[in-house]
This record gives sequence, structure tokens and C-alpha cells, in this order.
Amino acid sequence: MQKLNESIVVSQLSELFALSLGFSYAYAQQIKTAALFHDVGKIGIPSAILNKPDRLTQTEYGIVKFHTKIGAHILADIPGELGIVLRTTCEFHHEWFDGGGYWGIPTNKLPLYIPIISMADVFVACCSKRPYKNPWSFEQTLRHLNNLKGTQFSSEIVDAFIYLINQSPSILPMLETNRTLNTPSMHIFGNGGALL
Repeated sequence: MQKLNESIVVSQLSELFALSLGFSYAYAQQIKTAALFHDVGKIGIPSAILNKPDRLTQTEYGIVKFHTKIGAHILADIPGELGIVLRTTCEFHHEWFDGGGYWGIPTNKLPLYIPIISMADVFVACCSKRPYKNPWSFEQTLRHLNNLKGTQFSSEIVDAFIYLINQSPSILPMLETNRTLNTPSMHIFGNGGALL
């Protein structure tokens, strides 16, 4: 239930972000739908790993990475453009701007909806309670996003998202539910502090 709540917020934020970047309403709806299902592959990951209260081992991290492939497989039979957007989102939402993500593909080689959804996902994850961390404050989260410029995200994506957050007071109440729920999905791995 908690992960569903988080996915709904990621979905809503992704839609708002897409619209703020000038995407059409119809395309923003596809992005919203894809964001809702971006972590569906976690159904194939053992809950003991997803709910682990401390750092993942390298083996556990390798297992978690496959939620992206599992999700794309689950959604394999959805036809048309929406199916492509859903599968691409599932498989590549952990890719980074600099190529340092799960599968080493720079986001400039992927559709723009990938960093849109990923940005919303990271923002919600930072603001949410986890088995191993309390929710970060809004200010801590914005500082963290700024620190991801040039690595996980392009400067332009970070700046545009922060601008949206600062201009949209309705976003903060959406986060309140996730600040109190224990929601598995983000872990710290190794010393790099990578968000999963």
C-alpha cells in the first residue's frame, strides 16, 4: 500500500513536470501512467531486500537492479506507444545523465520522459520515510538535487524541477502521506550514496 501511495505521488509530479516543460496534455498523461508503473518490477524482488533497514550488499544491489527488467517484462504485452513508454520507463528509470546508472546508458540517449520520471522519483524518495531513514526536509532534498547536477541529472532538468517545486505550493501536501509511511524502494549502497 505504501509503495502505491508513493507511485501515485511520483505519477502526479511527473505529469506536472512534463506539462511545465511544454509537453502536450496527452503526452503528459502517458508520462503520468508510466510513472505510476515505473517500479512494478519490484513485485519480483524479495521483500527482505526491499525492507532491509541498512545498506545493501553488492549481491542484493544486483538483485534490486533487476526490478527494471522484471517491470519491462511484466508490461511486455501492452500495445502501441503507451506500451513503449511504459516498458522504456520500467527498464531505464535508474539511468543517469553521466551514464552512471544501473545499465550505463546516459540519459541523453533516452527519451526525455526518463529523467522527468526519475527526478520525481528521487524527490519523493528523499522526502519519504524508509526502513533505514527518516524523511528528509524539503531544504535537504533540494540541496541533494542540486548536488546531483552533472551526474544523475543534467543541470537543466534539476533547475526546471526546482523551479516547478518552488512555484507549486500544492506539491508539498502531496508528500505528507509518504513522510510518515515506511516505503521500501530507495537504499544506500556502498559509499557512493546512490539512490535506488
